[in-house]
Amino acid sequence: MSEIPQHTGPWFHRFLIRLFGVLLALLCFWLVEFIVNDIGRQPGPNYSLLEEQMLDPALIQSKEELAEQIKDTKQAINNLRMRQKLLRDSTDNSQRTMNQLLEFQRLRLEKNQALSPEEQAALADSQRLFLANQKDYQSLNERISELTEQLATLEADQRELEKELAEARRPLQEEYNRLWRRHKWYVAGMKLAVLIPLLSVTMILFLKLRSSVYAVIAYALGTAVVIRVGLVMHEYFPADFFKYILIGACLLVVLRVLFYLIGMLAKPQREWLLKQYREAYETFTCPACTFPIRRGPMKFVYWNRRSAKRLTSNQLASSETYDEPYTCPACATRVYEKCEKCDSTRPSMLPACPNCGVVKPLNC
Repeated sequence: MSEIPQHTGPWFHRFLIRLFGVLLALLCFWLVEFIVNDIGRQPGPNYSLLEEQMLDPALIQSKEELAEQIKDTKQAINNLRMRQKLLRDSTDNSQRTMNQLLEFQRLRLEKNQALSPEEQAALADSQRLFLANQKDYQSLNERISELTEQLATLEADQRELEKELAEARRPLQEEYNRLWRRHKWYVAGMKLAVLIPLLSVTMILFLKLRSSVYAVIAYALGTAVVIRVGLVMHEYFPADFFKYILIGACLLVVLRVLFYLIGMLAKPQREWLLKQYREAYETFTCPACTFPIRRGPMKFVYWNRRSAKRLTSNQLASSETYDEPYTCPACATRVYEKCEKCDSTRPSMLPACPNCGVVKPLNC
């Protein structure tokens, strides 16, 4: 009795298996991403706390006091300028009133008429107000000039203090960068401490299930974890270092695939070899060297592996008229032979006779 062949199932069933395999890979990728993101939320170094510990408090206090003084000085200048604006408006009004009264006085003098006591008092008041406003305006100008010089001095002191703080912050920034790099390596180590065991488990599952019907599960889990490991390494490892890791991993994968493919040719598995033989017989070519099988009237027909499907049904039927043993003239491989049980001609490189069903071991 031969082994029962593995059935592939209907196409819709195969489609569902692949679809749910992709969904499994996505869900696994998202789950691992959530875990990795939660690990990445670990708090890093606090710059403000480090500044309080390493910087001279007097420098910080001087900076704050200077900033407050500059703010107050600017506010005082703005207030004085607002008062100047009000004085300017009052002066303009006084000047207009005084000009009107003077014009009125000139017209009265031309008519030999004198101003009334009320008009003379109004004119005198306008003159006093105009002169007082001019004096106050000049005083405000002097005060604004003083505050502007004071502001320039404060800003110069602030620039000098900023230079001093920049020098003082240099070791602080270096220490912060060192702590941040250590924090990144710590987070990367925590993430890889979770991902590496997952990767090991998926590799074990892959090695155990790759030849079974559950291989799609191993492929889905392995793909999700490998992609997430690559993303974490790309995020935390330096680019110059990561490119060597990536190239090295790709080289290992390519070499592994090459060894596997070469091993399949050197020591082919029964299923793979049977598939190769079956495809060769379907295209009327030698299973060993792919030379066309020219039997009966087929010896006068030209075809290759690609054009074999275009052969007419009459040609295929006539090929059975001369059903006799056949040896490939290119590699001397026995392609058709007599069946030991029913003496009919059968494919020598397939396991079962199509006439009587007797099974023989497959030549691997």
